[in-house]
Amino acid sequence: MPIYEYACRRCGHSFEQVVLSKSEQIRCPKCDSRSITKQLSVFRSPAARAAGESTAPTGGCGCTPQGCGCR
Repeated sequence: MPIYEYACRRCGHSFEQVVLSKSEQIRCPKCDSRSITKQLSVFRSPAARAAGESTAPTGGCGCTPQGCGCR
């Protein structure tokens, strides 16, 4: 069950939704519009730090394979 990110063209609301089938009709949970666009999901990897990215977490608890900032 993949989770996709969407943005509503009508009201601008951004949201995530679990998609159970390709034929599922996705609607905005805020305004019930079907006029939505799938957004590009970007994942952060530990290799990004080696490339000079900041080590400070940007939301969530900051867990990585090297350690966890949830404490």
